[in-house]
Amino acid sequence: MSNEDRVQWVSTAWINAMRDEALRVRKPEVARVITIGVWIATFAEKDGSNAFPSRATLATLASCSQETVTKAVNVLIGVGVLARKRRPNTSAMYQLLMPLGRRLDWDSHIHHMTETRQRKAYARKKADAFQERNASTDAVRTASTDAVEKPSLDPDSDDGRVPDSVRAGGSEHPPANPDSVRGRPRTASVDAFRTASVDAPTKPTTTCGSDPLPDHNLAGLSPQPQQRAGEAVKDESSTGQRQAAKPRATALAAVRARPVLARCTGPDCGIALPVGDTGLCQGCTDYLATTNSERRTA
Repeated sequence: MSNEDRVQWVSTAWINAMRDEALRVRKPEVARVITIGVWIATFAEKDGSNAFPSRATLATLASCSQETVTKAVNVLIGVGVLARKRRPNTSAMYQLLMPLGRRLDWDSHIHHMTETRQRKAYARKKADAFQERNASTDAVRTASTDAVEKPSLDPDSDDGRVPDSVRAGGSEHPPANPDSVRGRPRTASVDAFRTASVDAPTKPTTTCGSDPLPDHNLAGLSPQPQQRAGEAVKDESSTGQRQAAKPRATALAAVRARPVLARCTGPDCGIALPVGDTGLCQGCTDYLATTNSERRTA
């Protein structure tokens, strides 16, 4: 059989056509839809009919949710490359439809795949926030329409029109005295000026290491030398001086001069006795005071 006499299966031709569409469009959403469609085509017969995989099976094969499978099927049906026939109490049956050389309109039907519930909720939330922002902007008080044309009086006005900020009354220029208050002049009192006292120090005194009050004697501000080891330390409680600590050799000599402690003379004991004690320790004395019968009972 020659190459011209070979007949290609519809399912194989459909898969090849979908592969070309994915390479032409180059969009991740379209590629996802075509992937699910290719898995459906693997269940079809030679003529592209009798494909009835369940949504759970397609979701497992395509590694997605069953809702994504339903959206992809809706896109394929909208584009015109897949037909679906629902069956009661069982999975739907699909029929593959060849595009026959026509260019598929993915942009008109891909919204079934992209418009998820999360995106719809986000878009609705964004629209509500936009409306609230516009409502708050409209609530701001704007200039009155009955502006007064006074080009010669106010050079800072826009095109000679001064907006009336208060609707109930007329526009008025600011007072010449900036210290005055509307309805009540504001005049600074002569006694209100605060002058520095003559007795006040000209320079601020620090409170760290010194007394801030100038009428006290500042004692103990000079740096004190560090006490060296072995020096005589002045005793502030008396007029005399106390000697420095004894050297290490004197302390060791005092320890070595102590009498040696006696040890217990009891059999298999030999523990050290308190200072001045000799003979048996208290434990050996209590042990020898008991009889043999008392020892067996114990």
